[in-house]
Amino acid sequence: MKPFRVLCLDGGGMRGVYQAAYLRTFAARVCGQGGQNLDVGRCFDLIVGTSTGGIVASALASGESLSKVDQLYQEHGGKIFPFQWLRRIPVLGQSVPLFGLGIRRGEAALRAALEHTFGQKTFRDVHDERGIRLALTSIDMARHAAVVFKTRHLARLNGRDDKRTLVDACMATTAAPILRALAQLDEPDGQARVVYTDGGLWANNPGALGALEAMEILDDLGENRPVHLFMLGALPAQGGEEITNRQRYRGALGWRGGVRAISASLNSQAVGYDYISKKILQLRKDGSMAFRMPAQCPSEKLLKYIQNMDDARPKVLNALRRQAVSDVDYAWAHAFTQDSEMARFRAALTDGLCEQQGEGK
Repeated sequence: MKPFRVLCLDGGGMRGVYQAAYLRTFAARVCGQGGQNLDVGRCFDLIVGTSTGGIVASALASGESLSKVDQLYQEHGGKIFPFQWLRRIPVLGQSVPLFGLGIRRGEAALRAALEHTFGQKTFRDVHDERGIRLALTSIDMARHAAVVFKTRHLARLNGRDDKRTLVDACMATTAAPILRALAQLDEPDGQARVVYTDGGLWANNPGALGALEAMEILDDLGENRPVHLFMLGALPAQGGEEITNRQRYRGALGWRGGVRAISASLNSQAVGYDYISKKILQLRKDGSMAFRMPAQCPSEKLLKYIQNMDDARPKVLNALRRQAVSDVDYAWAHAFTQDSEMARFRAALTDGLCEQQGEGK
């Protein structure tokens, strides 16, 4: 029985380059030399994304190439996060997020880049034209309520997001506090204007959401297929601090205006929701599984780079791509171990390739 396959993509700012490079490289391995380009989005029954992972998820769902996503980060990253030269200067660089320098300019640059990538495509376009289920996370600031923008893939949904553009949803899911402007959007029905912030504040790893959505979809369909859920991070820098007794009493300055608190939240979610999503699916007792794609320990220099989600320097983006290729090589070596999680991920892309080749005949 073919499993119900889910791809969940973490948030992580400019480190979305890593996700795009990882998936593009793995797809190339599956296709082999001279093979056709694989439509990775169509290899999964459901795609869930948070923040920068929401941009990658939207590209996969809408059929945009991963190369185009990489181009978005490469060409527009420095405009989305202005004052790159200043951000990297110790102490002085902290003034950029502290005073919100360049936030208005960065918002305009991101919207322009997203419109160039997705145009006016809506969630309904994705569902009707591509047959793909998509879910992106955010937060409604008026209610401090968790929000999930989604295609109409559940019987209980009323089509609230049918007319919502991918651009607007991506603006909302990526509106990282301190680093980005909050997203002010006109709702699709034209009746209200809502301010949203980054979905990473509650689901930076959207694995648990993906597991629950998959289970409800299968229940609606009346199908008893196992769920194979794959989580791909954005190469988060391993957090953690040795706290002295004096540091226990630190105020806003010691938390760098809140940046350290947000980092602690994002890093802990990667671990916490990984565990929760695995437990949710294990309890189905039908062979369902959740798996976090493995990443090797980055080099000392790359670890310094990825401590900042807003670092858009070309050398940083290139280092992220190199790490992605290396991680795929590592994962590929385990992708032929029978019934391993990596073998199941390879099977998802291999099955998708076979189906797409059959359609082309």
